[in-house]
Amino acid sequence: MDSNEIMKAIEGAKTMKNKEVKLKTKLTRSEVADLLEVYRIMDDICDDFKEMFDTDLGKIRKLEEMSYKLKSIFDFRPRIGEDGSPNHWRPYVLPDDEEAWFHKPEKDE
Repeated sequence: MDSNEIMKAIEGAKTMKNKEVKLKTKLTRSEVADLLEVYRIMDDICDDFKEMFDTDLGKIRKLEEMSYKLKSIFDFRPRIGEDGSPNHWRPYVLPDDEEAWFHKPEKDE
């Protein structure tokens, strides 16, 4: 798929946004893991474009919006660092992964 075909698919998806149609009701963990890999690839492409400025920024903005949407839908999480903080620069993981970071509110003392 070239970049123009990808952009047509993204634009086509936007026309369906006012129609709440379930195309698939259940996903297996394996399917969600595949989608996580798609998100990781999209995220890497966005990072490369931001660093090299070698494309139309409008396309990158749309690609980035879709990667954020995909991350939000499936709650992909950053990996937890050795110090307990999130490592946003490392590849994200599924929310049930043992390395997934979650915010823990501090208790008032």
